[in-house]
Amino acid sequence: MAAPKDNSDGAAAPRVHYSDNPSIFPLEGGCACGRVRYRVEKAPLIVHCCHCTVCQRETGSAFALNAVIESPNVTALPPTKKVTSPPCPARPTEQKPVGPPLAPDDDGGSIVEPSMIRNPSESGFGQMFARCPTCATAIWSYYAGAGPVLKFVRVGTLDRAWEIAPDVHIFTESKRDFVSLDDGKPQYGYFYATKDEVYRKEALQRWAAVEGDVAKYREEKRRLGPKFWETWARERKSGTQRAVL
Repeated sequence: MAAPKDNSDGAAAPRVHYSDNPSIFPLEGGCACGRVRYRVEKAPLIVHCCHCTVCQRETGSAFALNAVIESPNVTALPPTKKVTSPPCPARPTEQKPVGPPLAPDDDGGSIVEPSMIRNPSESGFGQMFARCPTCATAIWSYYAGAGPVLKFVRVGTLDRAWEIAPDVHIFTESKRDFVSLDDGKPQYGYFYATKDEVYRKEALQRWAAVEGDVAKYREEKRRLGPKFWETWARERKSGTQRAVL
């Protein structure tokens, strides 16, 4: 196995692509207070590093790193009472306790559902963010293109986030000047034209398996218009959610 290359910040780059490293998955993650926890069961379809100004505003940073994965491949987990800072490549086993504790004592080990917050988007349909109801950490989101069929997991919420590097840089026309893109990954000023350009073969096969669900979602979105997410949230809360929603 080749030695990892050094990045400009001194951190070691992943030795192999995350999809070729079976030791990575399943991979757990969660919010800052430990109340909302989840597990990614397999490798994402693709990881976007998005430099659009909307992501910059939503994150308060220079870009957003999203791991795109089929929603059934993200499993909800019970909260944790032992809240720590995530490890890093230089200290992969070190997890320092953090505080004060924010999670209430009455969770009883039950899974805590994230709060779904709707944000505006250029599409006009908005996107739904899953946030911890206590610490408000954004954990994943649903975009208008595939709706609830695909989760866009915020890579930074993974316990071993450094294991997951971006596959592609998008919306680089609005990239901040101090960000250097020298990782050899494809770059698009706006967005790639087809998935064939950036998806690996196995990811394309998995996309084909959910493409029918995405088509049903898009038809429902066309029928309901901007009220789609209101309907989705209402059915989710009542427990009557249809498969496409």
